[in-house]
Amino acid sequence: MEITLLLILAITPPAAFMYFIYWMDRHEPESLRTILAAMAVGALSVFPALLIQLAADPIPLFQSGGLTGAFFESFLLVAPSEEFFKFIFIYLFLKNKPFYDEVNDGIVYYGAGAIGFALLENIFYVLGYGFTTGIMRAFTAIPIHTFCGVIIGYHAGLARFADQLKPKRLILRGLFLAYLTHAAYNTFVSAESLLAMLFIPLIIVVYFTGYKILQRGRKISIAGVQVVQREIPCTAPVAVVPPVINYCLDEIVADRGGRKYLPPKKEAWKAFISRILLAITGLLWFLALAGDEGPPAERGDLILGMILITIIPFMVGLLFELSYQRRKRIRLYVD
Repeated sequence: MEITLLLILAITPPAAFMYFIYWMDRHEPESLRTILAAMAVGALSVFPALLIQLAADPIPLFQSGGLTGAFFESFLLVAPSEEFFKFIFIYLFLKNKPFYDEVNDGIVYYGAGAIGFALLENIFYVLGYGFTTGIMRAFTAIPIHTFCGVIIGYHAGLARFADQLKPKRLILRGLFLAYLTHAAYNTFVSAESLLAMLFIPLIIVVYFTGYKILQRGRKISIAGVQVVQREIPCTAPVAVVPPVINYCLDEIVADRGGRKYLPPKKEAWKAFISRILLAITGLLWFLALAGDEGPPAERGDLILGMILITIIPFMVGLLFELSYQRRKRIRLYVD
């Protein structure tokens, strides 16, 4: 009876996240059979990742213990192996498949693969460590795996269907964001100090980001349009952007040559958030280094701890700033 309850606890959270992704895709839903197949493929990716981790585990770098050991194990072993195999298995599963026909499908199938991975892994953990572990993972590890898959799927979908200038770079960006999120989470929860509490704001950011991506994928699916690169002889900067959804006809303007285009949304909130995050990051580093008077060994731990504390706000601030600057230069021509 206890094993049955543990299995229910292990299976229910991933199933709930899969249902939510499926519900968000209700405008043009994918076949349940292909979604289950993607989950099975994602579950299979557990085994090569596990083999690599077991083979590399005896390496002294990963046995140093404490914050340093957690950092190296998370950033150099666990996160890269798991995110790579989750991606490559679903990439090969979707290659040349006719049912993969829009950007949002990338979110659905890569998300399903990540959930399949999380489901099988969760069964091992919950059966091995019990109810408390199952409850904790339902709100932490399961959403981390799920939304890392959603992040990769969104970028992979844009790379395939949005006629991007550099699709490989777009996929790499998605992989990097998922890897960074996964590695930071693993480091925080493995840290044997108050640093472990940093996983709470990270989880909040992951929930918010994952939901916004699912929402954007749904809007793209409802719009039913894809991004097309237009070759227009013009000195004004032209960029490929996501499908136009929230513009009104009266917002269309014309340049000096009479060509109609949509001006970019200002998105000043991105600049506001990015500059606050970057300023806070710089201030934290200044205060930490200016007040450090300990021996060299402690300085090394301080620097590593500061990297872990500031890497997420710095990367988020940098991405928002780059996005803001890029949007300022965009002209999306409509004729």
